[in-house]
Amino acid sequence: MKLNRTAIVGALLIGGIAFVTPSCKKKGCTDVNATNYNPEAKKDDPDNPCVYPSWYTEVEYSGTVYKQITGTLTEDYTLDANSNWLLSGGVFVGDGATLTIDAGTTVYTADDGTVPFLAISQGGKINACGTATDPIVFTPVSSTPAAGDWGGIILNGYAPINTGATAEGEGGTGTYGGTDAADNSGTMCYVRVEYAGKLLSVNNELNGFSFNGVGSGTTLHHLQAYRGNDDGFEFFGGTVSLTYALSTGNGDDSFDWTHGWSGTGENWIVEQDPTTGDRGIEADNNGDNNSASPMSSPTLSKITIMGRGVSAGKVGIKLREGTAGILSNILIEDCATGIDIQHDVTVANVTAGTLDISGVTTTNVTTDIVVSATTGTDSTNAATMGAAAVDGTGTGADSGWTTGWTKAL
Repeated sequence: MKLNRTAIVGALLIGGIAFVTPSCKKKGCTDVNATNYNPEAKKDDPDNPCVYPSWYTEVEYSGTVYKQITGTLTEDYTLDANSNWLLSGGVFVGDGATLTIDAGTTVYTADDGTVPFLAISQGGKINACGTATDPIVFTPVSSTPAAGDWGGIILNGYAPINTGATAEGEGGTGTYGGTDAADNSGTMCYVRVEYAGKLLSVNNELNGFSFNGVGSGTTLHHLQAYRGNDDGFEFFGGTVSLTYALSTGNGDDSFDWTHGWSGTGENWIVEQDPTTGDRGIEADNNGDNNSASPMSSPTLSKITIMGRGVSAGKVGIKLREGTAGILSNILIEDCATGIDIQHDVTVANVTAGTLDISGVTTTNVTTDIVVSATTGTDSTNAATMGAAAVDGTGTGADSGWTTGWTKAL
């Protein structure tokens, strides 16, 4: 006999009997920060709690819980914009790992007696791209932040330097240098670093952004270094390029290069605080061997330098220790000296045409150009070139691109 399924169900319901499929929510770890996160879990399993990587813990500051990171990240990791992140001590992104930071994320740095910094190790990568309306911000957790509260962001690449095959970053921030000019350390855009530049000891300082042997495969644009204690941006060799960069109120040089940097730069702005800051740009090749190869030889254009005022006695651009480079379309304001060229090899680069400056406008500058070299070096030619360079045609950086994501003095 063939049974009628509908009739059976109806009979059971009439008889007051109902079969209900039991509701069972799948248990597991629901925290995306855990190594055993289960995206299908609906509730946590008390018998199998979440497991976190060794670099992750939770701490509380003034009643707010922060997700603290310290040590070395050995696998891919993401910082989301909805959490309070905290760096304690040196945080390294290890070889083969990528640190992703979502747009709009604020990353705080601890006030716990450590020296916080973020270092991307050779072979590691950072993927940190904010937007003009949702920048990524690194800032101290302190309610009264000050210049030098932490160490800033350091990228260590495999691109060439001229101090040896490799070198060690200041403050124990990692090894850098190599032979891969096209090395890729990742991407950073619309990132603001505040109150960095930790002074560790004499001639051992960290900056807002340090680019150590970073290769041309790395993408850097729309970055601001705000009120740091040392340099805003510093290049130690490498081939990386940087566009749309703003150094605001930093305590030493706003932009600094040395040890063979040969990338490009465009749309750089220097805003010095009236009470602090040294040079707008300090440009070196190698202090121990001015002729060292590969020679620093960047190509820069659209540069605006707003200095501290003539009375501070500072220089807009100092070119020394053998640097070469092509610099054009420059606006220098409120400096005692516009351009200062020093040392024999640097001056020789002018004569050879490997250091060339053109399209410079100076405003409220006492001396447009100074050239210093020993007897026998063609400093006369350098001075002549320099005088011709200051022709009043420089307009400096484009306007408008700092709106929305930067912080003013």
